[in-house]
Amino acid sequence: MAFRTCLDQALRHLHPEGKGTLARRIDGLPVEIGVTPSMKQWAHEIRALGNEAAHEDEPFDEEATEDLQSYTEVFLMYAFTLPGMLAARHPPADAS
Repeated sequence: MAFRTCLDQALRHLHPEGKGTLARRIDGLPVEIGVTPSMKQWAHEIRALGNEAAHEDEPFDEEATEDLQSYTEVFLMYAFTLPGMLAARHPPADAS
């Protein structure tokens, strides 16, 4: 559930105007902020696996937990780390 919460907070930062359920907010992420279809797919995987972890009686196994961690890391890397690295190397023309 922690990875799902992390995703939720990331989406609130990326697109504060997003409303509704987490699924609707994922679907509503605009391409203009750099969100690709693959990123939406990863986000839905995190959401679904997080829901499963919250509502299933059986605990997650190590492989499922590692998958969830990987999806979350990749989503965050594409959403925050890579854009920040690009901006640092190639600042906008009007930046001083």
